[in-house]
Amino acid sequence: MEKCIVQLDGMEIGGGAEVRVMGVLNVSSESFYNNSVASEDKEIISLVKKMEEAGADVIDVGGASSAPTSIYGTEKISIEMEMQRIDHAMEILDSCTDLPISVDTTSASVAELALEKGASMVNDISGLKEDADMASLVAQYGVPVILMAHCSRGCTDVNSSTSALRESINIAADARIDRKKIIIDPGIGFGKPANVDFAIIKNLHQFLEIGQPLLIGVSRKAFLGSLLNQPEPANRLTGTIAATAIAVNKGADIIRAHDVAEAVIASQVGLAIKTAT
Repeated sequence: MEKCIVQLDGMEIGGGAEVRVMGVLNVSSESFYNNSVASEDKEIISLVKKMEEAGADVIDVGGASSAPTSIYGTEKISIEMEMQRIDHAMEILDSCTDLPISVDTTSASVAELALEKGASMVNDISGLKEDADMASLVAQYGVPVILMAHCSRGCTDVNSSTSALRESINIAADARIDRKKIIIDPGIGFGKPANVDFAIIKNLHQFLEIGQPLLIGVSRKAFLGSLLNQPEPANRLTGTIAATAIAVNKGADIIRAHDVAEAVIASQVGLAIKTAT
């Protein structure tokens, strides 16, 4: 199936367009990788400028950690705290970058706040399944949305992950969200066994068959630490680079990354191998 092309502030994602890199900005102190966290104004500006100069195409800002508690011991924060963090971050982002901003949240209230303050896309790791108001909100604003594979009891293999994404696309359709606004994410990590994450990357063609642009997030995740015996996220960059290049080679359209410069290079290598004649 030919993939849709999603337009994000005039930038094409999918459909043969160049691979895009999404830089991660966490304003959540509990996030699993400390070097991606910025809460003070100067820290936010510095990190965003660094990612922009390294070649980021979009910034994904999150106000609450989504890392699995079973692995990192993170605690869920209140919606009020998440809104406060995103409100502050959006004020700073408005003054320091012209890159499109994606808000990483499962809350319609948080998403609406960010959209009102200039965000251009919603990244919902629940695939529109956690907050019943999210789908209608996305439809109302007419912005692109990233739908991650989310299974109520955890996605246990490639088939359950693709099925979960099709469910989310049906939710989007019921809310009258245009298919040309949807990007899909297989959901690597999030407490899955490492072998499932590797199987997802190996079988990305099954996700491409859904027909939507494909986002991949492998950055410093636990499946790499498990393979390489590196419990600390800070020591997983080399594995991240390798997995990124392979994901791009297998069809990823957008890479979500903590380390933008390295992701840009890995994407170039993966794409060159994919398109070589």
